[in-house]
Order: sequence, then structure tokens, then C-alpha cells
Amino acid sequence: MITAILQYSTIDYRFLKCNLDQLSKFCDEIIVPICTHFFNGQPEDETKLQQSKDIINSYTNARVIMFDWDDPSKSPRYYHNLSRKLGTDVAKNEWLLFVDTDEILSDEFMPWFDSIKDTNNSYWFTCYWYFRNATNQATRVEGAGLLTKKQYCNWILDSEHERQQLFHRIPNFTNGHDYPVVSLTGQPMMHHFSWVRTKDEMLTKVKNWGHASDKNWIALIEEEFNREFNGTDFVHGYSYNIVENIFNI
Repeated sequence: MITAILQYSTIDYRFLKCNLDQLSKFCDEIIVPICTHFFNGQPEDETKLQQSKDIINSYTNARVIMFDWDDPSKSPRYYHNLSRKLGTDVAKNEWLLFVDTDEILSDEFMPWFDSIKDTNNSYWFTCYWYFRNATNQATRVEGAGLLTKKQYCNWILDSEHERQQLFHRIPNFTNGHDYPVVSLTGQPMMHHFSWVRTKDEMLTKVKNWGHASDKNWIALIEEEFNREFNGTDFVHGYSYNIVENIFNI
């Protein structure tokens, strides 16, 4: 009933198995499009790429789709959307779940989905945000992950459209004023671990991801790891609570 399309590069290797474990609880099909290069044009790590393929192929309901990075004039946003389009084109199910590898669903997803699947066409999830360690959970929630019926999913392959812009045009898109899509208990179902990394992993991320030019990430990371975590992050300036590491990340 649900096809998961997992946005992946080896930058997110540490989250891959945990995400696949969770997705396998809810999805009978998992598609992982992987580019031959990072989306800034740097070649992928071939050793880690093969390790990633081995992990993905160990799940009976998961498969890899490789695609080329072939035009340096195109922005990373183009390749992010191309990845999602390639997954959409071959997905077999009515419902498509788009997540990044560092966005992990909790077990509350399935009872929630069973309660809403006949209501709207698309949903954008509330997520918990973490920084440095999976026990540091921000006091403010964000939005991440998208669930939509395949018939409404038409990816625009250009440099300007992000996924949220695309999904605002879907009939009965559930978004509202902030991020209202939560579990039956009223809590977020998505956990966003994008910045839960060692110093070296963070540096690799910011040198190769689609937002490399947004800030002086390297200087910010160097400053951050020259001291103990002070309770706020350099990405958004959120404050944090200490929580249980529920996925053992």
C-alpha cells in the first residue's frame, strides 16, 4: 500500500539501517535512488557506496536505483528532485512516502495512517529536531517528510522548486499554519537527525550537501567542537531537552 522513496547519499550512512528497519515496518516497497556523485558534483565514496548497496539489498522489499550526475550547470535542487522523480516513476503503490535518510519515522505512523488514508491526498509531518547527539531534542518542532498519493505527484525538474512548494499545489494538501500532521497521541512521528554527527561527519556533510554555500559551516563546526554542547545549535539557535536515544543512534 505504501512505497517509501528514500533520499540517500553516503553522507547519511550512519542512519541507513535504522531508517530501513523502521520503513520496513510500514512499507511493502522501499526505493533508494542514489546518484553517482554527491549533489554538488563530487564523486561518491565507492567503498561506502557498495556497503550501502549491500545493506539495502539485504531487505527483501528494498532496491537501489543508480543515476548519473551529468550537468554541472544544474543546482543540487535539480538532483534532489530528479531522485524523487525516479522513485516516483517506478513506484507500484498508491501512497508514496518521501523521506531523507536522517528522517526516521516512529512506530506511531501505522495506526495514524490507517486512520487518515481515506481523508486527504498529501501530508507533511511534524518532526522532532536533534543536534550533535540523539539525546539532544529541540524544544521547537519542524516539518519533514512527505506522504502523498502517487496520482498527484508530478516533480518539477528545475533549480527553484523545493518539495514543500510542489506539494502546496496538491488538492487537500494537509499543512495549515505550522506543521499539524502528528500521531493519534498528538506527538510528532518523525525524528530528524540531520545534525547528529561527529565533527568529521558534520564537515563531510557541509562540504557535499546542497546547502554548502548557505553559511560558513566549517567555521561554525570548528567553533562548536572546541567546547562542550552549550544547549543551543548554530543552525537555528534552538534550545534543547535531554531525552532517551530511542533508535540507539
